[in-house]
Amino acid sequence: MPNLPFELIEDILRRLPVKSLKRFRAVAKTWCYLIDSDNFINLHLRQSLISTSHRNLIIGGLGVYSVDLEALDKAHVIKPPFYYKSVDGISNSCNGIVLVMSDPLVLWNTFSREYMTLPNCSTEMQAPFESYGKVAYGFGYDSESDDYKVVRVAEFRHKITHIWMASETKIFSLRSKSWRRIGDFPYALPFLRGNWRVHLNGVMHTLVEDPEEIEATAVIMAFNLRTEMHTPILLPSEVRIRGVDVSLDVLDGCLCVVCTSRHRVVIWVMKEYGVRNSWMKLLTISPPLIERNDIVKPLTYSRDGAKVLLNCDDKRLLWYDLANHTAEEVVVEGLPFVFYAEVCVESLVKLDNSVAEVKKKVQRKEKRKGKIRSTRDDFLSEGFKLVL
Repeated sequence: MPNLPFELIEDILRRLPVKSLKRFRAVAKTWCYLIDSDNFINLHLRQSLISTSHRNLIIGGLGVYSVDLEALDKAHVIKPPFYYKSVDGISNSCNGIVLVMSDPLVLWNTFSREYMTLPNCSTEMQAPFESYGKVAYGFGYDSESDDYKVVRVAEFRHKITHIWMASETKIFSLRSKSWRRIGDFPYALPFLRGNWRVHLNGVMHTLVEDPEEIEATAVIMAFNLRTEMHTPILLPSEVRIRGVDVSLDVLDGCLCVVCTSRHRVVIWVMKEYGVRNSWMKLLTISPPLIERNDIVKPLTYSRDGAKVLLNCDDKRLLWYDLANHTAEEVVVEGLPFVFYAEVCVESLVKLDNSVAEVKKKVQRKEKRKGKIRSTRDDFLSEGFKLVL
C-alpha cells in the first residue's frame, strides 16, 4: 500500500460519492488537503459529468429530499442547514448547486451542505402608475469566467389588463458576491412560479409570445449570462400555442419543448443547439398512460437511452419506453404526495471563496515546511488501511 502511486490514489478518490469524500477528509491531513483542493474538486465534478455517475433527483415541494437515480427506490430527507420553509422554491441545479427562493435568497450545495446567503437586493425602479410588480429569478453557470450567477427580473404589469409595462434586471455574481444592474429585459416573462429553470450552457431560456406573428405562436428567448445579450430561438414549425400549454425543459443537455393539450402530451428535443431543423419529436403520450390534463416534465434518459423518466403532474414518476410506447410507474418509498423534481449531480463545489483562500494559504505554508512530502507514505498506508 505505501508504494501505491499518488496519482492512482487521486484517480480512485475522484470516483467516490461526496458523502464518502467528506468522511475521508478526516483520515489524514494530506487527504483533507487533497479533497479540498480546487484541482480535485474540478476533477471529481468532471468525472461525475462524463460518467453520469452520482446523479440524484432533488425533490422539493413539501420538504427537501434526494433520490438516487441509479436505484430510484427511496427518498432520503435532506435537512437544509439554514431556515427553510416548504413554500420556498428550489431552482434548477448547476454542478450540484441550487438557488433557494427564500427570503433572503440562498445558494446551496445540497450534498456538501455548504451554502451562502445572498445579500439583499431591492428594486430601484419606481412602479408605473396603476401597476403591480412581480419578481422572477434565474440561476446559471458561466463556464468562461467560472462563475455562478443569479438573475433577478422585477416586472411591472397593469393592474387591470395585466399587460407588461416595464422591468428591472439585476445579476448577482458569486465571484464578486454582489448585485449589479444590467440592461432591462426587452420582453415580458410568462407568469412563472417565481423562477425559470431552463438553463443550458450558460444561457437562460424562457418562452414568450412572438409579437411579430399574426397567428398565435411563441418564440424562445435566450439570455446569455456572459454577454448579457438576448437571442431568439425558433420553436418547431409544427408547434402552435393556441389551445396548447407549451413549456420548456432541459433533457440531458438538450433543450426540449413540452406541448400539453387535453388529450395528449408531445415532447420535442433540439438535438443541435440553436438549429431549428434539428428539432425532433421525441415522444407522444396520452391516456391511459397518463391522466387527462397531466403536466409532464421530462427528467432524464435511462442508461441505455431506451427510456425517459417523466414527472407527471408533480404526483408520480414514470419510465416511458421510446420503442414500445409503454409506461411503467416508478414506486419510490418516502416520496411526498405532491412534489417537483430536478436532476442534480453530486459535487464538492465551494460557495465560500474566503474559506478556500485560507486553506490555500495553510497548504502553501505546509509545503514550505516540507510536511506534505515527508508524510505522503504515512498518508497512503494509514489512509487506505482505514478505508479498506
